Amino acid sequence: MQPNIKTKYLLDSSNQFYQETLGYKPEQTSLQQIPEFKWNEFATQRGLNPNSSGIYLPRNQTAIIRDENPLSLFHEYFGHGIYSEQSLSGRKLVDLERRLLEEEKREFSTGKFTLEDVQRFRQQNQTFQELDGFRKQNLLQYETFAIWTEYLLSGENGLRDLFGRKYDSLTGQEKEVVNSAINFSSQYGNLATFYVSSLARKTTAERVKRLLEDVYGSKLQDVKFALLYGSKKEFSDIDVFMVGKGIPNEAHSDWLDVKYKSHKEFNLGLKNFDVRILTPLMNGELIFGDRNYFEELKKQILSQPITEEAIKHNLKWSSRMQRLKEENTEDDFLKNKFDGYSKTYLANALALREGLRLFTKEDLLSYSQQEKPIELKGGTEKNAIRKYDGNVSTASF
Repeated sequence: MQPNIKTKYLLDSSNQFYQETLGYKPEQTSLQQIPEFKWNEFATQRGLNPNSSGIYLPRNQTAIIRDENPLSLFHEYFGHGIYSEQSLSGRKLVDLERRLLEEEKREFSTGKFTLEDVQRFRQQNQTFQELDGFRKQNLLQYETFAIWTEYLLSGENGLRDLFGRKYDSLTGQEKEVVNSAINFSSQYGNLATFYVSSLARKTTAERVKRLLEDVYGSKLQDVKFALLYGSKKEFSDIDVFMVGKGIPNEAHSDWLDVKYKSHKEFNLGLKNFDVRILTPLMNGELIFGDRNYFEELKKQILSQPITEEAIKHNLKWSSRMQRLKEENTEDDFLKNKFDGYSKTYLANALALREGLRLFTKEDLLSYSQQEKPIELKGGTEKNAIRKYDGNVSTASF
């Protein structure tokens, strides 16, 4: 059944919204509309409540809705559909469903079978047990995201009153979790809500600029410039480096990692070839700020002299990061973070001592595999580095 005119309009407008906001829209999900007069028969065959308005089938990624129902379209096609396509847990759900389907096909390929036969098979089937446990574990997020999608798209399409009537029918607990999602989106914006819901992140400078504007608002007016750097993988956090004032602390979450430096901190780090300054500056993409100023800073790094002070600076920070690692052995995230910084600071000091300017973590760690002693003028850092074989070995400062 082809979508009717109204449904097609909602599909087109919502697809455009997703493409502009996220950089993608539902691609693998198909839509099936069941006429009102056939719904009871369909629901009975599927074991659904006849009063329901739709269902999403992960094993074939099909959204089935009852006749012309905008909220069901938003919930099943866009909510469950895009979650199944663009989140790791959604993709796992689809994979488990398809694996179970193949196992059921093999089991019942030789003859007729009943619903009871399928149920008995599933009770003993390991894939079904894993699928059932996974569904229960993720059900709350799965459904909350779909209901928030109804709220979002009803607003985008001038149907908020329709959602209001649906909202009034929710239970108190359902309203509580949906309110949490709505309040988060009101405070931090739609893009942040998609990302905190674990959807894939298609990072571009323009998209991250909108994200930062939603999250930080007027505080960005005192930011000199912002850079996008890091791996930019779809399920990695978004790495942002900012210089200025007005944003009190660095922020890290599963989806956003903001490094923030004051002008004084930035200039000191620039002078001393600080790893946490060089990496974003030399590899980053300008999100906003004066592009000429940004390019001049990169030229400065390539032309300014390497000093003993800069080498000492990196050695000291390597030692500090090593101590922080040892103080956080029970927190894997912090332990690995400080371990990585300790190694790259040390590698940078070694490279600078030989007159090399290395700007990526990969280049620094590759360089550090070479065993290189280091001596500093004046003897202040006597025997500062004894050996480097992938592990930090520094004297205290």
